[in-house]
Amino acid sequence: MTRKRERTRRTLCWAGVVGATLVLATAAWLLLPTSWQWVALMLPVLGLVVGHRYMIAPPGIAVLTYHSVSPDPRWLPWSREIAVHPTTFERHLSVLRRMGVQIVGSRAMTERRHAGAPVTPGQVVLHFDDGYLDNFRFAAPLLRAFEAPATFFASLDFVDPGSGLRGEGPVDGYMNWDELAAIEAQPEFEVEPHGVAHARVPISEHVVGRVEAANWRAHAWLQWDATPGTKYDWYRRDLPSEVPVGSPIPMSGLALAERGFRDGVRESVQMLHDRIAGDLSLCRATFEQRLGISPRLFCWPENKLCAEARVIARDLGYRATTGGRGRNTADEPADTISRIHVNDRALGFRWLPAEALYLRAAVRLMQGNHYWYLLLAPMQVVRRMVFALRRRFGADFA
Repeated sequence: MTRKRERTRRTLCWAGVVGATLVLATAAWLLLPTSWQWVALMLPVLGLVVGHRYMIAPPGIAVLTYHSVSPDPRWLPWSREIAVHPTTFERHLSVLRRMGVQIVGSRAMTERRHAGAPVTPGQVVLHFDDGYLDNFRFAAPLLRAFEAPATFFASLDFVDPGSGLRGEGPVDGYMNWDELAAIEAQPEFEVEPHGVAHARVPISEHVVGRVEAANWRAHAWLQWDATPGTKYDWYRRDLPSEVPVGSPIPMSGLALAERGFRDGVRESVQMLHDRIAGDLSLCRATFEQRLGISPRLFCWPENKLCAEARVIARDLGYRATTGGRGRNTADEPADTISRIHVNDRALGFRWLPAEALYLRAAVRLMQGNHYWYLLLAPMQVVRRMVFALRRRFGADFA
């Protein structure tokens, strides 16, 4: 069962039990003689006691996924949804410390799950996707300060070809191999692959729009798809060159999850499987050559995969991959990692008390306490409303 279905089922059952006892309590108060009205007062308490069993689930491991951690992530067209300010991230780490959770590494968690070890209540895992330079500059120092383990996932084609450790200067772009090696060399950190090109492919002849000067970065996958090899500096161009302005934007899907559609022909399932195997094999070979490690984990771009992808990864030696929809409980497959995305501006604007409360609620919900959903749901509604208003009036999200 996915965590969304579990959350919905448990919340509805709880609401049904509590609501029914409130109705009965009201009827009892109106119909029973005064000497028996204490029964009406006890019914809501009984409803809360009975309903409680629906809101507390078996323990799960909260795997929190970050992307950019930067004071100025505006070079990323999608920074509104994936970037977290370093101040917010520091508050998150402080909240986790105050909560008393145990932050563990992904590799250690995976091996414990494969060994059949019970899930320890209160465990948290930290992931950082895409290999942004700001992870090295801002996230890693804060993690070290809080003695928090973390796993960083990098895509081969986006690794900066430069060398050396960049401790100052611009914070846009991606880590290079020296910086990734420095991360992996620290005992509390791990580096694992996030695919070769984080690619999308056309999946239909249906056109969803046209490339424009104002939108080409938001549809950067078109340029990536047309540019084999390194593409770490794609965002520095003023206008697209590989797929120029005016070109059609086809409907697309993740390259490791869906069959492509090119020149009027849809790929076969075998072609998709071959692409997945080739991608994962190249990641393994490159990590062995560049970092001297054999990857154990694989992070599917956008956490999406096809039906056979996990089997292919397992056959190639990967111990676990992302893309799960559960809570990492003891009865879920050990080779599947379920994650939740962490963002900034919990109420549509940055307010540190709200960021702290939202993270606490998200972690506890993932760990099995569904009472926190009663807080998360309205916060998510407020966030969407404020974001819609800010987009409508052109407010800056930096």
